[in-house]
Amino acid sequence: MSRCFIFGALDVSAMAEPPSDGDYVIAADRGYDIALSLGIKPDTVVGDFDSLGRVPEHENTVRLNVRKDDTDVEHAVRAAMDMGYSDFVIYGAVGGKLDHTLGNIAIAELIADRGGRSVFYGDDCAFTVIRDSELCLAPRDSGRLSVFSLSDVSRGVTVRGLSYEAQGIDLPRAATLGVSNAFVGKEARIAVEHGALLIVYEI
Repeated sequence: MSRCFIFGALDVSAMAEPPSDGDYVIAADRGYDIALSLGIKPDTVVGDFDSLGRVPEHENTVRLNVRKDDTDVEHAVRAAMDMGYSDFVIYGAVGGKLDHTLGNIAIAELIADRGGRSVFYGDDCAFTVIRDSELCLAPRDSGRLSVFSLSDVSRGVTVRGLSYEAQGIDLPRAATLGVSNAFVGKEARIAVEHGALLIVYEI
């Protein structure tokens, strides 16, 4: 199935992965103006529109109550899941307010828990969450990558193709062991047998 692209409220200077024909695009609140500035017309716009400051004149707009139990981005993700999407690329949701970034990490974990894939892009870094699976990244000559356990203990963690490697180790949540690894020109592979990993890397 095609991917779902979601644009959040933070400015986006460039897209590491632009949408392709057939991909579904959702703008969350001010993400509407962000998408338009990048030459992208969203298929759907959702939000309480506190950050946009107006209700957009779009043929498919879902207006949410300001007093709600989820963020605009989470609402967009859940709506896309209900449509059958499981592969997400999300812009404008890294940086800015720390609480919102932490909330977006929780959304990435939600997607992984449901067997999906996501990547959240900022201007200089990206993050994703994997559960009981692996992530492979193309070779790069430089840049940092960090791995954190979102489970109490993630079992069978393997790291290959980076400056520091590991094979089948246990990684506790309360640990900084995985901070500031580095790309070394090889394909990077991060895998976990049991548990959820947050992977943060420079782009």
